Amino acid sequence: MTILMRRLTLCIVFAPLLLSHHTYAQSPVNAPLHAVAPSTDVEATMKSMALTYKQAMQSTDPSAMLTLVEKFQHLVASVQQVQFDKKHHKVLHQGLDKVQTQLDLAHASIESKDIKAAKAHLKKVAVLRKRYHKERSPDIWQLIFG
Repeated sequence: MTILMRRLTLCIVFAPLLLSHHTYAQSPVNAPLHAVAPSTDVEATMKSMALTYKQAMQSTDPSAMLTLVEKFQHLVASVQQVQFDKKHHKVLHQGLDKVQTQLDLAHASIESKDIKAAKAHLKKVAVLRKRYHKERSPDIWQLIFG
């Protein structure tokens, strides 16, 4: 009976450690996109996207590039969960959807070992970023005349 009690005690003591290790070992990048939580700081998330984009464009290793594109997809998905102001919501989400589509295409290209095509899709993401950031930021005339 004492051996059984010791084993039970060990299980009770170490189970939380094992479970917490399992939780921390799972990367949020591997979580499904629909399970992504909304970004709480869009500006910081956008900065992370810019860094991830830069790293992916500089990458020559397909596995490293794939990891970066998956991270980028999750960052975009977290921003897609954000409720923007009504005036810009539709346009911004349209842009984010287009970015996600290009990232999906880049992901597929990397899986088929076509780094050149993947980088071409990432370049389209940069074009979309410029276009939709203009939509987000009003120009001086809009600020003055409404």
